Amino acid sequence: MARIRSIKPEFFTSLTIADLKLSTRLTFIGLWTYVDDNGVGLADPRLIRAAIWPLEEAPDILQRTREDLQSLHTARLVTLYEASGKALIAVSNWSEHQKVSHPRKPRFPRPEQVQNDDPTPSDQDSFEPPEDSGDSPEDFQKTPEILRPEQGSGSRDQGAGKEEDAEPSASADTPPRADVEAVCRHLADVLERTGSKRPSITDKWRTATRLMLDRDGVSVEDAKHAIDWAHANDFWQAHILTPMKLREKYDTLRRQASATQRRQKPAGPATAPRDMTDEEKKSALKFG
Repeated sequence: MARIRSIKPEFFTSLTIADLKLSTRLTFIGLWTYVDDNGVGLADPRLIRAAIWPLEEAPDILQRTREDLQSLHTARLVTLYEASGKALIAVSNWSEHQKVSHPRKPRFPRPEQVQNDDPTPSDQDSFEPPEDSGDSPEDFQKTPEILRPEQGSGSRDQGAGKEEDAEPSASADTPPRADVEAVCRHLADVLERTGSKRPSITDKWRTATRLMLDRDGVSVEDAKHAIDWAHANDFWQAHILTPMKLREKYDTLRRQASATQRRQKPAGPATAPRDMTDEEKKSALKFG
């Protein structure tokens, strides 16, 4: 159900907002009426498209909605995360920007409330916007680092859900393994190429990758294919951001990739971000 929200004049002079496409700005405003009084909603582009663009007949409107949501996530104006098996979207700094006089009981927790939970990702996306603004959208940029699905989610998100995984990482004196570095660099390259800041390859990255290769028996090529497939998928591209999350969700990714290929609807080229290379698209199709 749509809700009445307020918008401040500063929205139109915000440099953060000005960097967005016009359609993304409208989607952002529309999200405010889509989310609940807690600033959270289901991150399903189909629901959001129906709520925000009900009369738009352009054939690519659903894909444009997906792109708008991803742009807002990248700009840290919204957060994509998981809780209780649901993919959710939350508007950043909601309580500071929207003042709800008689808020209803929240349907979903805010991302900061699930920081120590153990979320189980679903196969759908959900996105929700802020309510009556208290401060200008420019202040959205002052939000602390946006909670990503692999951050602060306990040991499972770090690939340490199994007892045998609780082993120390390699010593600083141990030379990097070529196969481990290849997977880590590939993930860093893909993240950078899709618009994210290039992440640092840490000891945690190397440990999770080493366990995936040695303990789980995943080959370097399969790990790379999984990364490419995930980042060609509208849901998983916002979630597979570290080797820890890649290792944790590898079996789920493989099952979904296999199911997609059986339906003869490859997820790679059909949903791949526009800046993916042809080689990455082909790699995505090999997974599963």
